[in-house]
Amino acid sequence: MEFIKGLLPCLVVFSLQATVLSAITIGQQPAKPKQSTEISAKKLKEMEKTGLKPPSGPSFFIGPIEGSPLFSILLADGEGKTVTGSFNEHQVEIFEAVVQAAKDFALSEEAVGTSAPITTRLMDQHEWSLFVDVSKMGDKSMFYLSLTTISGRITARVGEITRGSKKEQSPLLFDILSRIQNVRSSARPQ
Repeated sequence: MEFIKGLLPCLVVFSLQATVLSAITIGQQPAKPKQSTEISAKKLKEMEKTGLKPPSGPSFFIGPIEGSPLFSILLADGEGKTVTGSFNEHQVEIFEAVVQAAKDFALSEEAVGTSAPITTRLMDQHEWSLFVDVSKMGDKSMFYLSLTTISGRITARVGEITRGSKKEQSPLLFDILSRIQNVRSSARPQ
């Protein structure tokens, strides 16, 4: 019995040494090189020659999640911040209605500021994940899209129009509306 009592402290010391040594060896393994997210000057020159430009400004993505009834939405503000979330068909239907209402409101002469902009928020009463602020002053309407998910909240400026202009206008908000409409129509059963 005394032999076991004497062996026990030796086993404890040995197992501590083994743990420390394995931690040291793991720490000494060569680190994997990090992939740079920056675009090299050479790559930028090459892109300029071919007419490609790196993405800039706010952006929006919507697409179905494979093997799921959900849709993935990503909004980037153009300053490096992004928020993404998953939404069901009913939520996307509400988002489409909100964005369509924002477009219609922006084209109208209702609630226009003369000396200071008047901002109107368009959102669903029960679905607060996506809403649009339309700020109107003079003949200009500016759009701000906000997306709130479990990963965060972001607001991005998604374009501006001049009401009454004969020139075709294509702010990002109008593109977002057509993307939502396209993804919804392609997700419907044929």
